Amino acid sequence: MRRALVFVEAGPADVVLGLPGQGQFAGCPGWPGYEGALALMQAGWERAKDRQSMARLHEVGRALVSEQNLDRLLDLILTKARELLKAEAGSIYLLTGEGDRRALLFAHTQNAKVRLPFHRIVMPVSGKTLAGFVALTQESLNIKDVYRIPEAAPYQFNDSFDRQAGYRTTSVLVVPMLDTEGQVLGILQLLNRLDGDSGGAGTFSEEDQNLAQSLAGQAAVAVKNAQLRQEIEALFEGFVAASVTAIEARDPVTSGHSGRVADLTVGLAEAVNATPNGTYGDLLFSDRQLREIRYASLLHDFGKVGVREQVLVKAKKLDPHQLDMILQRLRQRELEEALDLLSQAWRSGERFEGARWEQVVQDRQAVTERLMHLVRQSNEPTVLPQEVADGLGLLEHLSYMHWSGERRDLVEPESLASLRIRKGSLSEAERQEIESHVNHTFRFLERIPWTRDLAGIPEIAYAHHERLSGRGYPRRLRAADIPVQSRAMAIADVFDALTARDRPYKGAVPLERSLSILMEEAQEGALDRPLLDLFIEARVFERTTPKT
Repeated sequence: MRRALVFVEAGPADVVLGLPGQGQFAGCPGWPGYEGALALMQAGWERAKDRQSMARLHEVGRALVSEQNLDRLLDLILTKARELLKAEAGSIYLLTGEGDRRALLFAHTQNAKVRLPFHRIVMPVSGKTLAGFVALTQESLNIKDVYRIPEAAPYQFNDSFDRQAGYRTTSVLVVPMLDTEGQVLGILQLLNRLDGDSGGAGTFSEEDQNLAQSLAGQAAVAVKNAQLRQEIEALFEGFVAASVTAIEARDPVTSGHSGRVADLTVGLAEAVNATPNGTYGDLLFSDRQLREIRYASLLHDFGKVGVREQVLVKAKKLDPHQLDMILQRLRQRELEEALDLLSQAWRSGERFEGARWEQVVQDRQAVTERLMHLVRQSNEPTVLPQEVADGLGLLEHLSYMHWSGERRDLVEPESLASLRIRKGSLSEAERQEIESHVNHTFRFLERIPWTRDLAGIPEIAYAHHERLSGRGYPRRLRAADIPVQSRAMAIADVFDALTARDRPYKGAVPLERSLSILMEEAQEGALDRPLLDLFIEARVFERTTPKT
């Protein structure tokens, strides 16, 4: 009867069934014997463990790559490292500065046993500390008991945390986080390896150390990517802040407008996120989209740098120089008329009577004052009353003597046309020039190589003056073509223009009246009614106005 050796293969911990004590088995050529079988099983078990560890390491790597927020990334690194290596606690230090100014930032920590308030601190890179030694030498430390470090070792354990928290650190694994260029980016420190069987304290094995070093390498790449992203975002922030400063330098009377519009627009987008029902119940703006909205709002008026300053800051229909010239000419004309009357009387032989000529002068002054009042009243950017508009006809045929000796129109046709503007301070040509700032904004923004998650900024800013009725500018878009972000910005832009307290040419419209005006525009089909309802219900307007 032939006997056979049977293997039952169900994992590394399974039993090998065979013939104990048999060195060779005649029926199985090449059979390595019992001890050889154990060795093969051990090797298979090690390979299975390696494959399992690599699979878990790859899984961790994918998780790290997907997280781009640095703080959340550091937390994720520690969570995954502790899970993978069965560590009770852990910390991450990041290397900052250059040369002699290098320091270690205690950036993040986790502890499953005790909880203490976490404070980020910066410490010098010293070879006398565990983290400092690893940062300087790029060598990993695997210590079984930190309270039994030989006195001759160049480093020592700082037990201040243990004393403060009533904690007992035993085993410690400290590995460098090396970037792709071999430079130390930070330090990964794991504390108290938990024994898998008893749950008590254990020690980190050489395999644990190798695994931690591999994980630290992946973590270093992820951290560097996150730091680079932070630097890019800081660069964007600086660029946007500088751009807003440039806008406000050109148009000081609207200083703060861009920032307030950004606060209101982002607030309205967040209100959309917080409202699970209604027209926009299914819409959810991500953090990246909220940042895109903020940048678009901050830069929505950047094109004003392409508008002539005298038009951009024009508070009234005439600029101060034009108004002064007209008023001076009226005074000159008053004097000319009085001298003409006096000259005519002298040539005709009339007697000079002081009281009579004083009355003549007073009459001329009264006429001049009425004309000056008419000019000043017409110059205001408010709605022009009909009687004032009719009175402007008195200025059409007035002339004065120019220094060159020729008679000229006292009010040039262009100035008279400006005074006849029915509402506001801008002529039609000037209004079109102001409206062109939107085109300037778009042409400027589309030239910037925005990252993929910010690519919508030019279009969002481009449409902020469009109206759902198709009567906006510059493209007369209809509702379907206007992004929701631009619709939200339109509400914020109009609201801030109404309530702004820093405009020298108009007072701030009271809050209730401002909201009523917005509602009227929504009812006329210009503004988005569901968004406006959210703006009011969520009291988004309180972000830039005092609470009532």
